[in-house]
Amino acid sequence: MIRSAITVAGEEAAVSTDRNWAHNAAFDAQAMDDFERRLARARPGNRAQYLRVKGATLLEAGEDEAVPVAVSLLHRVVDDYDFLQVPWAHELLGQAYRRMGELDRAEHHLRQCLATADERRNGTSNVTELLIAEVLLQQSRPDAALRLLDDEELRNRLRWNGNIYRYCLAKARAEQATGGDPKRWSREALRLARDDEPQLPHKPSVGRVRAAPEELAELRSLAGRAPESQSRRFWRRR
Repeated sequence: MIRSAITVAGEEAAVSTDRNWAHNAAFDAQAMDDFERRLARARPGNRAQYLRVKGATLLEAGEDEAVPVAVSLLHRVVDDYDFLQVPWAHELLGQAYRRMGELDRAEHHLRQCLATADERRNGTSNVTELLIAEVLLQQSRPDAALRLLDDEELRNRLRWNGNIYRYCLAKARAEQATGGDPKRWSREALRLARDDEPQLPHKPSVGRVRAAPEELAELRSLAGRAPESQSRRFWRRR
């Protein structure tokens, strides 16, 4: 039976009017069946985006059981599509596999993010090298991590306090592991965690420092005798 253009248009309009359907963090069987039905009715050119958004939403939900579901969705993006959503999906897969403890796969997908992105790095967080460096440190490869962290271009791309904190934490760990001096970087990370304030008044949660208690304890140890209240700000945005 041939469906009329009016019927098809009506279904697409129904999808578009409920714009947040891909942001639903539910991943039970019923929720995923509903997602797949909506995905099938969406325009083909939009499907990669919906897959990526759903995968990202599940990762952000913070539930371990949701991570494999997110991985499956994101693999469909990188396996079946070849445009902007692909580097983004690779970066998300890198983060997912890191959470799952599969560090080799995490590194692979993060490097694929860079390999598939255009020269303007569209579809990336713009700090993918920092994510790779964090994985390398977990793999006990501090020298390789330090080479990435010492790249001036990476430092120039750091804008949000949350990313600068993570950079300083990674730099302190890499310096400590390679016989360098981690004090400067650990003190700056502690200062950022202490003085963290919203950078965007209308979006106060964006770019904030999210420091785990065990990270702060590690940083205090690496900082040596000087507490963070005595550290002098040295980070300069360019």
